[in-house]
Amino acid sequence: MKKLILAIASALLLFNIAADAAVQQLSRTVAPFSSISVSDAFTVRLVRGSDSRVLLSIEEAYADYVTCDVVGYTLTISLDERKVPLEVRRQFRGKGTPDPVFSAVIYVPELLGSVTLTDKAVLTDTEDVFDKASVSFNLSGSSSVKSLSLSSQALKISMQNKAVADIAFIGQTTDVETSNSAHLTIDDSSEKSSYFLQGSSKVNAKCRTKEVNVRTKSNCVMLLTGSGDSVVYDINGTSEVDASSFDVPDAKVSMSSVCKLTQSAYRNLTVNLNGGPTLYFGNEPQVTVENIKSATMTRIASGRIASSKL
Repeated sequence: MKKLILAIASALLLFNIAADAAVQQLSRTVAPFSSISVSDAFTVRLVRGSDSRVLLSIEEAYADYVTCDVVGYTLTISLDERKVPLEVRRQFRGKGTPDPVFSAVIYVPELLGSVTLTDKAVLTDTEDVFDKASVSFNLSGSSSVKSLSLSSQALKISMQNKAVADIAFIGQTTDVETSNSAHLTIDDSSEKSSYFLQGSSKVNAKCRTKEVNVRTKSNCVMLLTGSGDSVVYDINGTSEVDASSFDVPDAKVSMSSVCKLTQSAYRNLTVNLNGGPTLYFGNEPQVTVENIKSATMTRIASGRIASSKL
């Protein structure tokens, strides 16, 4: 009997929580904006529209604590968790209870120049609403960008913490910075690309780029594939870069500390190695040595490995 009473009480509690957890839809007309900043657990879609408007789907209990406003041409969407009463938060902490709903459809009449995502914000299902001159993405926390395709003259990406992004880009210049445990997957078709990796970040880049510049610090990891006309590597710390499938005639390599690089320039290879790095190189390029000290170079060709330690 006691177990039956407990079961009924639990069922009633879940029913009350479900009843309280109603989703409210709000349509808000906002001032014109050219950038967006989204935080907390909002899932965001960007669509073309004739007026500046946001369609919000919010757990009703949280509706009074959501900010949706434009300040200085930046549309900000966030949740002020400090003002959320404890009894509201408790509704979504019990075992078996769903996460509260926070989503926004942003109607964009003017093209966007920048996107900032923090906390657990997610950008998904995005139409072509970005500025054709330049666009920037700033991601932090556990935010993410899912399967985004865009074109512009210039793209700048800054990622930190545990941010994740999957981006396909066509344009003139690409500028990427990752740090902490950020993870970027990018399909990059541009004239000039620059990648700077720090911390334990990871980048998987498929490039069809004339000029590529790769700089690393700490224990980051990069996989570089595709093709280009020239590439410059500045590899440091305990980082590892695998560019064995990046087809390029000319490469300039500078390495320090106990880092590792695998690359396959087939015409000219210039090296400056110091302090314990390991360089693997394929094909049979003309090698120019600027400096080698306490380093290992290994040539992989025709199924054999030729190695020299200096």
